[in-house]
Parts: sequence; C-alpha cells; structure tokens
Amino acid sequence: MIISSDHGEVRYFRMARTIFGRALYWTGVYVVDGLLIDSGPPNMRRHVARVVDELGVRQCVTTHGHEDHSGSHALLNARGIVPLAHATGLANMADPRVNDLYRRVTWGSPPPAQVAAIGEELETPAHRFQVIHTPGHSDDHIALFEPDRGWLFTGDLYLAPRLKVLRDDEDVHAMIASLRRLVALAPAVVFCQHRGLVDDGAELLRRKLQFLVELGERIRALRERGLDEEEIARSLPGRDLMWRLWTGGHFAKRHFVRSFLRPAGASRR
Repeated sequence: MIISSDHGEVRYFRMARTIFGRALYWTGVYVVDGLLIDSGPPNMRRHVARVVDELGVRQCVTTHGHEDHSGSHALLNARGIVPLAHATGLANMADPRVNDLYRRVTWGSPPPAQVAAIGEELETPAHRFQVIHTPGHSDDHIALFEPDRGWLFTGDLYLAPRLKVLRDDEDVHAMIASLRRLVALAPAVVFCQHRGLVDDGAELLRRKLQFLVELGERIRALRERGLDEEEIARSLPGRDLMWRLWTGGHFAKRHFVRSFLRPAGASRR
C-alpha cells in the first residue's frame, strides 16, 4: 500500500506492507526537487521504482541505514543513482544483514547496494540542505535542514513526543544531544519519515526532548532508591508486552532503563 500527499514543493509517499488489508508498520519517503529522501523498504521497491521513474529522481539521501529507509537502494543503483549516507553506515548498506524475523516480515531483506559518503551540505537545483549528524536512533543517523524554507527532515529522530519502548541498540544520551541540536534550529516545518508532516513540529520536538530528559531523571531516581532494571521498567508508563513478543525483545521499556543508566558514550555492547 502506498499513499501520496503534497506539501508545497515536498511530496510524501507513505507506504507499508499489508496483511488482510491492515498495514503492519507505516514508513515513507519524500521527493523534493529531484531528491529522494530515503528509498523505503525492500518489499516496497516496485512502488518506489514507479515514484523514481515518474518524478525524475536524480539524487537520493539516506537518513540512516535501517532497511525500512535504505532497502530499495539497489534499484537506484540500477538506474545510475548512488545514494548518499553518513560514512558510519556505508559498510552495513553494502552488506546488509537482517536476522530478526519481524523485520523480514514487515520490511523484507535488502540486497547489497553501492552508497557514497555525504558531506556537510547537499545541493539540488533549487535548494541547499544542511546535513546534520544526529546519532541516537542509530550511529549513522542524519537530519536535513533547508534554512531558506525552514524545512527539517528528521528521519526517525522524532517519531512521537512520547515513546513507550526503545530499541535495544539505541543511545538515549546521544538522542537527547541530537534533539537539542534540532530544537535549536527552530524549524518552520518538520517532516517525519513515518508520520509525514508534523503539525507544530518544532514544539513537539521540544516536548520529546523534555520527555526524555524527565524520563532519565525518573529512572536514575528509582535506581538510587534501590530498584533493579526490571522493577524500574515495570514502573514506567505504558505496556510493552506486545512489542516484546512481536520483536523478540528488540523493542521494550527496559531498554530505556539500560540506556539511561549506561554512562554517556559507553559501548552498547
């Protein structure tokens, strides 16, 4: 399933694999001035190919290397386009390995692709984007900011102002620092890869930053009272049972606890 929407010069394509007519997990790509922002999951490559061909895509930038964002890079290679990405993610996209069953079911397994390192700026015929390294969701995550229009493409850094679960490989300390960098830009328009245009996006980015800062304070306070990781996780708001079952524990509340209690900059492995 694919649904398109127009936001001035920016066109958004929201897509998902469906089972019995129900979307498993929405993601999306943007096209602006011949630039494709992310290439979508591998199981949506036929839809992405049509977008690329019909809209005359000439460039592609990758917000990060997860397969729902970079999984159709190989079809771009076949059209003579080498997607750009942060240097830390090139090796994974050149030899992608998706071992989790839920990821293969939801998005598929991407083939290897040729990807090149992006610089600090990216130009299209009509726009110049600032490339901002925003680790946290992944080490190679970037955001794009077009200062003349105030556009901010946040990849997976926004998602929602409040999160119930965290991936086991996310770094909340880096995420908070990245959110601070984006909030300081005071963007006029915020585009999320999964949610599309975010109404009042600058304020919601600020709220997410505040949520994470306060969540970290709560977790550290509970640890000082002597609670262990599982006890702290159970005390956090929301339920995560279905997330844990569906993803084999890859997404869970306890990852918030482990990430916040890990010193900033410490290895996650």
